[in-house]
Amino acid sequence: MRKHYGQNKFALLLTGGSWLLMVLVVWLLPISFSGYLQEDWDTLFWYVLSQTGGIYGTPVLGVLLCLLVARRQPGLKLRAQSFTVAFLFLLLTLGSMAMLNEYIIKPLAQVPRPSHQFLLGEKGQEASLLDTFYLQDAASRRAYLTQFLKKNPEKYAEISPLVLEHWVSEAGYSFPSGHSQNAFLLGSLLTMWLGLQLPRKRRPWLVLPLLWAVLVCLSRVALGVHSELDVSLGSGTGMLLAYFFSLSGVLKKAFRETTHPQDIS
Repeated sequence: MRKHYGQNKFALLLTGGSWLLMVLVVWLLPISFSGYLQEDWDTLFWYVLSQTGGIYGTPVLGVLLCLLVARRQPGLKLRAQSFTVAFLFLLLTLGSMAMLNEYIIKPLAQVPRPSHQFLLGEKGQEASLLDTFYLQDAASRRAYLTQFLKKNPEKYAEISPLVLEHWVSEAGYSFPSGHSQNAFLLGSLLTMWLGLQLPRKRRPWLVLPLLWAVLVCLSRVALGVHSELDVSLGSGTGMLLAYFFSLSGVLKKAFRETTHPQDIS
């Protein structure tokens, strides 16, 4: 473990520091529901960022990472093998974590989404529709929200149509945030892998994947689909899982990790 820390010190400190910074920002600053109205200049910014950490953006970023891993291998055959191994590793890891989160952890925790509470009333309120809402399956919830919004168009006219559509599509429970978990898992894996590939003078670039992960977490809170606790624990889980893969040697095998010559003592 000491040898692993010595080789990965910069990447590990950067990853942990980025997570801590995100937690402080999301808890101390008024991020929640800060970008969901049509008139808010940052609504589109948060929406696009959120999509990069979802079912569309994450696969694209994963494939780009696999291409980057394969590019460092000599010869077409080794590159194809490297890409395949890295892709299957990410597919299995991200896919299994998403399934576990969506179909086991969230239903057990049963934490309502902030967006659902905004539309239907907070849990425990006399007029709240949340209790009956979550008794339905996901498809029925989406249909219910669609009809609910159609019956009250003037009440939610100031909300961005993109955000309303997102609120309808995100019909499951809230805790923990899958977007945040996958973003920090992917960002941390890339940082830990690149930390051993890049010379010291180029390591400041490692901040980019973590900056993306931090912004994805903030976007989930700004759009109102997750709470501060959702993204804090979700991202923390992703970061710890990435550290486990690095410490256990799984990352080295999956990404054909090598230590930069100047860092070998």
